[in-house]
Amino acid sequence: MTDNKTNVDEDFVRLLEKNVGGEHNRAIRAELRRYWSPTTRHYATMALGKLQALRTYLSPEALLALLYAEHPDHRSGGETLGKALLRLAGGNSSSEAFPSFERHFRRLLACEGGDLEELSRVLHRLVRRLAKESIPLDFNQLLWDLRKWRKKSDEVKTQWTRAFYTAPSPESLLVTDTEKPA
Repeated sequence: MTDNKTNVDEDFVRLLEKNVGGEHNRAIRAELRRYWSPTTRHYATMALGKLQALRTYLSPEALLALLYAEHPDHRSGGETLGKALLRLAGGNSSSEAFPSFERHFRRLLACEGGDLEELSRVLHRLVRRLAKESIPLDFNQLLWDLRKWRKKSDEVKTQWTRAFYTAPSPESLLVTDTEKPA
């Protein structure tokens, strides 16, 4: 990744934060959320046009805007998709929720490379669950992942899998009073 491309991504995410995030932008978020229903999809298409995210019918930028409308909690350098999903699954593989959530993660990995439409449906469900649990997401990284999806989906899946199965839980990183050196 070059610095130039990174700045472009950050600019698009900043555009989303300014024009889609916050309480004052509830109307555009509502328009974007209409994408998920075929009968009201045209409202979302107009909103995506205003955000200049319609390079193709469902571009990586358009999909990111749709997901951001569901969960506008962006943390630059924060939770990648794999780490966020691990938190949703209970934080580690020994949690009670992990086995049942692992099936949802496998659906994500089963998506065909290059097909953003199929990926969008799975990501939509997962991002809504992240929003419900207030787990932030690094939308800069997700935009990079979506852009790589068309040609290097196996690489993206590998990154998500590595983070999901090996990332430590946030609780395990905290030092308690009994663990502090004397």
